[in-house]
This record gives sequence, C-alpha cells and structure tokens, in this order.
Amino acid sequence: MNCAEYWDDIDSRLETLVKDGAVKLPSLKLLDLESLASDISTEMGSTTFKELGFNHKKFLDTLLVSKYLTPKLIDIAREVFGYNGDISNQYHIARKVEPGNSKEMFRAHFDSHLFTMVLPILIPNTIEGGSAGELIYFPNARSTPGGEIKNFIEKAYYKQYASKDGIEKFSAFHEKKIDDFRDYQPLLFIGNKTLHTNYPVSVGCSSYRLTLLAHFFDPSPKYGVGSLLRILRNR
Repeated sequence: MNCAEYWDDIDSRLETLVKDGAVKLPSLKLLDLESLASDISTEMGSTTFKELGFNHKKFLDTLLVSKYLTPKLIDIAREVFGYNGDISNQYHIARKVEPGNSKEMFRAHFDSHLFTMVLPILIPNTIEGGSAGELIYFPNARSTPGGEIKNFIEKAYYKQYASKDGIEKFSAFHEKKIDDFRDYQPLLFIGNKTLHTNYPVSVGCSSYRLTLLAHFFDPSPKYGVGSLLRILRNR
C-alpha cells in the first residue's frame, strides 16, 4: 500500500466526521497486520494496555498519520471546537483483550480528547453466539463539554450506562452503532461527544483482540479528569 495514497480523500471524510460525529477510513488490509500484531503483542506481554510502544509508533509513522491526518485535525479542533492547545497533545495506546477477559466489556464512557481513532490490527473469529469485542458507539450522544466541572458531572452521570443493561437502556433513546472491524477500516470519531464501549471477547474466540487507539487534543486542564484517569491507568 502506498501510504500517501491512503489519505487521498481525507478532506471529504473529515467533513463527514464534523457533520455526523464519526467516519470510517480506508481499510488497512493491504498492510502486514499479522506481523504487526505479533510484534506489538510481544511488547505488551500479559498487559491489556501499553502506551505507544516501539512497533506501535513505527506503524503510525509508516502510515504517515502525523503528516496527513494530524495537521488537518488540529485545524478542525481550533476552528470548530475552539481548541487552543498544542498539536503534541496526543495519547496513543494499544489495547489487547484476551478471550474471556470479563473486565474489558460494557465500560461505557466518553473520551477526554476531541478525536479518537480506533485502528484494528487483529480481530479474532468467534464461535456461534459469541462476540469479539465489537465497538458499540453513539455519536453526538452529548454536546461539547462546557468546562471541566460540567465534564466531570456528566461523566459521572453517564456511568449509569456502563453495563449491558445500561447500554440497552441508552439504546432505547439513542441510535446505536456497532462496528466489528472485520473490514479492517479504522473508525475516527469525536471522542468527547461519543459514548462508546465494547462487547466482550468471548472465551471461544480464535485469539486476542488488538486495536490501537489514537487520541488527539484534550482541551481539559493538565490535571483534569482525563489526565488523572490516564495516570491511574498507567500506574
């Protein structure tokens, strides 16, 4: 894959992002994802999360994310959302969920960053009736947070939906979208307006599920809610 050509229609896709709150990007299938998954998994060992390891960063560099996507996102952040922070305000983390992991499911939340990109690297096969950690998301589930206090209160309020029953309750009044990522197309969405969570990775899955999560531009203060949660995660 010519990684420069990967971004040929990014302008029209970003128009969709601003309009609809989420957009799919072209498939990554032409890249050697199997080797990448193996390399990143080896770096991660038995951990579920790892912040920007060597092979993770190498992949983002190869895909030319910082050249073709990030500069356009920072323009949107400033012009549409009034962001006045630095372009380096990013958080990249790998997420590996083993079959049967009961902790990484239905943890509905909003991200602190303006934009979130989910890059599928390894999506396992399932047995009949099982699930493979499919993403459940609700674009534009809330308006843009109007300050850190409001953001904190709203995040606490929406925790009532962080369960299987809670998601079904929320779905009764909001359009639910589900992405299994079997097309290996990344999903880019407005992180701090999109309520999102995952189905479980069932015991019968063929392997772990590996995604790379790219978060761009946290408008909260340096020691805001999102920053504190990331510190706790990385302890």
